[in-house]
Amino acid sequence: MDYRVYHHLLFKCARIEHSRVEGMEMELIYKEIMKPGSETPPHLKTYPLSFLDVTVPPQYMPLVYFYDPKQIENQESKIALLKKSLPEALSAYYPIAGRIKGRLAVGCNDEGVPLLITKLKCHLSHFLNNPITPKLLPLFPDNLAWSDMNNPEHDPIMAIQINCFQCGGIAIAICVSHKLGDISTLVNFVNHWAAVTTHHQDQKKPLPSSPLLDAGVSLFPQGNLPIYREKPYFALPKSVCKRFVFEASKIEALKAMAGPIHHPTRFQAVAALICKCAVSALGLNPNSPLLSSITVNLRKRIDPAVPSNTIGNMVSFFIISSFQRDQLPELVSKMKEGMIRSEMQFKKYGGKHKDLDFIVEALKRESDAPPPEAMKFPLIGLSSWCRFSMYDADFGWGKPIWIASITNFKNGVVFMDARDGKGMEVIVNMEEQHMTRFECNQELLQYASLDPSVQL
Repeated sequence: MDYRVYHHLLFKCARIEHSRVEGMEMELIYKEIMKPGSETPPHLKTYPLSFLDVTVPPQYMPLVYFYDPKQIENQESKIALLKKSLPEALSAYYPIAGRIKGRLAVGCNDEGVPLLITKLKCHLSHFLNNPITPKLLPLFPDNLAWSDMNNPEHDPIMAIQINCFQCGGIAIAICVSHKLGDISTLVNFVNHWAAVTTHHQDQKKPLPSSPLLDAGVSLFPQGNLPIYREKPYFALPKSVCKRFVFEASKIEALKAMAGPIHHPTRFQAVAALICKCAVSALGLNPNSPLLSSITVNLRKRIDPAVPSNTIGNMVSFFIISSFQRDQLPELVSKMKEGMIRSEMQFKKYGGKHKDLDFIVEALKRESDAPPPEAMKFPLIGLSSWCRFSMYDADFGWGKPIWIASITNFKNGVVFMDARDGKGMEVIVNMEEQHMTRFECNQELLQYASLDPSVQL
């Protein structure tokens, strides 16, 4: 390893620990570029991107998985297993080890994925007792969480950092470029890596099935479609990111109150409350709507449906408007009606209902989206990462005790399953003045806890 790179990374870690997280000492002890275990065959060296991939901004999506020290007998041996199994996982997901090639493809040159290993001079329990966003940032490799790929043809598509706590606990943080896939792609990779690691420890455990790498581009080929510019990512560097936890019982009470007629899903009930509180926090007048963009997974909505282990970006969205006068049942109704109106449009992206004219118009509209400051009405982005089997990532020493992420999207909201699969964690990012009002909303706090500790 180049000493100058090593020194730069050590300095960067030290700068983060002292300026952002007082008392959390971190030392980078290892870095290696991990390559696939087998060379990518010549006929697979170019991986074409779909028309949905092409317009996605090249930012790094972050996830961090925490594992209980009580389940880890020997930290060093577990790290060795992770290093041994990673090349095999990268062979199955070979585009991840490549580099972006122009606008339309990934060059599968097996250049590899950076793997960093750090040591933290604190116990995992101390960390989880106050799991605020500033503490999470140093856990991600090279501060990549939601940052841009500065040079997509040179920068890695994925980076991994394994953080070792003094008590024996481990936190595995992964950042993957949104250009290659959505949150489903990232979760599938982690679950695949976990299954391979488990197989190395117990040969009776089956190896995971191979991902469907070409299904996305087969369904959504760029072909002769116009090459539109990448959709802008409305980052808000000077913002506040907070985590709100909804227990299962609170969600059930919210569902009963929000939709006695409409029978909302967990997401719809919680999202309706978030929208209602956001309207208040943003200080909108009675006649000014808040536009809510709701992201939708296309895999289940294409006809025929796409298997869940298909990699690539397979999402679209629909928009509803919220007013100060809207109550929770009205907001749930708007979400349900918006989904029903959009179902047929989602089918037009691929499968037997594919409509090229619709696709061209949809891509053009998304590409031409103005920046937030130029929009007539404020926008909040709602993205559900629920039901993606995140907590299935058992590397052979138990399932994660907590999975976390962050967002810096302006008025961005991410919904994640709690560990029990019934509760929900909601990550909200806003300007400080707006967050000050949002986090004190009594209706919100009736159902959610703000940044509670994570119980081991």
